Amino acid sequence: MFWRVIYEIFVIMLVITYAILLSADFSVHPLLTDELMNLVDAGLITFLIVEYLVRLWRAKDKRKFVISNWFDLVAMIPFDHYFYLARFMRIMRLVRILKASPFLWSVVQSGSMRRVFGIVSMIMLWSSLAIYLLEYGVNDNITSFGDALWWSVVTTTTVGYGDISPVTPGGRIMATILMLTGIGMLGALTANFATHWTQLHDHRAGAKQDRVTDEMKKQVIGHIQTMEELTEEEYESLKETVDLLYRRCRKKENQNKDSR
Repeated sequence: MFWRVIYEIFVIMLVITYAILLSADFSVHPLLTDELMNLVDAGLITFLIVEYLVRLWRAKDKRKFVISNWFDLVAMIPFDHYFYLARFMRIMRLVRILKASPFLWSVVQSGSMRRVFGIVSMIMLWSSLAIYLLEYGVNDNITSFGDALWWSVVTTTTVGYGDISPVTPGGRIMATILMLTGIGMLGALTANFATHWTQLHDHRAGAKQDRVTDEMKKQVIGHIQTMEELTEEEYESLKETVDLLYRRCRKKENQNKDSR
């Protein structure tokens, strides 16, 4: 469990870092260069290859695994030296890294998470567009839609850096709306993240327990079929296993009733 959480956090940081690098302007930065990006791509491809081989090794039907994961193979092809394909391949790798994290990929596929993201994004874009129309040409600190979007994010999170502040009455009304609704939006977003994380790991724990229970049932059935060959010690062990199995099944049934 601990190492799984560490892996999830590592992949999340990797996704965020790679997304920032894809959106960065290398022409105006002394450290962010094409050579650095090529090294990042090489390291990322290596990580994806290792992750793919581990999953392939663990797969029961390897032929089916290769066919169903053809996208993963394409994303690992180093086509970056072809200028027109470089950005496309990097976007494919970004999607591929998302798939490497069960949590992030389940967030993308979750209908409830998409609805929450959709509502938050709609409010953020609406406020950004409004503040841009109201403040552009009047406020020296807002010269692009990116500045307006940054202001909306800072105001919604109630951080309030003070680098951009509205000067028009309409802009101040928008700021008031965002400050009043920002805490609620962030609370809903973080609560959905926490709930989704808990449900995902609880489901995995439940699936693991089900596998253990199924294995115990197989062992009990096997011993019963060869009852006449059991020794006294094996018979006592069988009784203990049946008792434990009964208690596990009853506990699961009670949990299912409580959840309903």
